[in-house]
Amino acid sequence: MTTMSMRQRVCAGLVLLVFVTATPIDAQGTFPPRSFQNLQVLPTDVSASDVISTMKGFTRALGVRCQFCHVGEEGLPLEKFDFAADTVPQKTIARNMMRMMREITKLVDAAKPPEPGTTAPRVTCYSCHRGQQKPLTDRG
Repeated sequence: MTTMSMRQRVCAGLVLLVFVTATPIDAQGTFPPRSFQNLQVLPTDVSASDVISTMKGFTRALGVRCQFCHVGEEGLPLEKFDFAADTVPQKTIARNMMRMMREITKLVDAAKPPEPGTTAPRVTCYSCHRGQQKPLTDRG
């Protein structure tokens, strides 16, 4: 598995930003924006650093860049991306996958409660994707 560049990590953070904003970043005038609208999966009070961290996790887990889920072109400044647009189908899929991971985590926790003090997620995108766009189902 290759390591991600800083730019890839930033793009990962921006992937999530698309999930949580209703207006384009450049229309908001700042990046990241001071507040988010159109939150469908993340909590309404999520911090920008948490959004970016989540996006970085997506890019690492799937081995993709920002434009995999967001409207924008490689090489353009991130302010030129339309992170709010819901036109890229992968964005909707990612939202559904986040919901699915939450449900799976609940089932895993019910079957085997986590150790006290453990905060790391037990089920993540990487659990199935292993750095690939499509989940790896053959573990043999």
